[in-house]
Amino acid sequence: MRAVNLIPADQQRGAGGVAGKSSGGVYVLLGALALLVVMATAYVVSGKSVDDKKAELADVTQQAAAAEAKASSLTSYTRFSAVRAKRVETVSQLADSRFDWAHALREVSRVLPENTWLTQLTGTSSSSVSVAGAGGSQLRSALDVPAIQMQGCTTSQASVAALMARLRLIDGVQRVSLEDSTKGQQSANAAGTMATASSGSGDCRGGHAKFPVFNIDVFFAKAAAPPAAGTGIAGSSTPASSSTPASTATPASTSVQSSGGTKP
Repeated sequence: MRAVNLIPADQQRGAGGVAGKSSGGVYVLLGALALLVVMATAYVVSGKSVDDKKAELADVTQQAAAAEAKASSLTSYTRFSAVRAKRVETVSQLADSRFDWAHALREVSRVLPENTWLTQLTGTSSSSVSVAGAGGSQLRSALDVPAIQMQGCTTSQASVAALMARLRLIDGVQRVSLEDSTKGQQSANAAGTMATASSGSGDCRGGHAKFPVFNIDVFFAKAAAPPAAGTGIAGSSTPASSSTPASTATPASTSVQSSGGTKP
């Protein structure tokens, strides 16, 4: 008996291969397996990357905590450094604002004419400094530099001009300003004789009413003289004709008043 092949002719040509028997299902299965392998690999790689990032974050957090702890332990040193910088700035400002008053007063006594008498002499380091009992001056605020305000009298208005010229010879002076210079008046008494206007005990004119009384401001340059070593006592009063050693530096504001000096 002869065998009869019932498989269609188009399928008989691929009967020897697996693909022909499964109609390509094997390729679909292999593609699905490959996709699963790729997805699994991606999941493992991403999971490892996340773990690495978490470990790195934990390490950075630990380092930040250690840095904060160290910074907290150094806070006292930071405060000390800030205080030190502030003190250095303060000392520098004080050093820059010092003025050699001893040298300035010695220069005033050197150039003062013999026919001039001082009743008050006030030294201030700036226009914002005020000294009690020193009297006001409208010209002092013209320059914010060390200055000396002097009040006194001399024998004539020409002597006042000569005094201003001599004051300009002082070392470091940049301006000499005359605030006022006034003379007294004579009047006839009941007997018909001329009498001078009365003057107080502190008047340096000594009864000579026509002697002018002046108010002069002497302005110094800030760098007129180098600061000297030593300290002085604030508000000390000494006679206007006294001399101070050159090595003594007086404070920022000084008021020197005389009791009238020798009267003419």
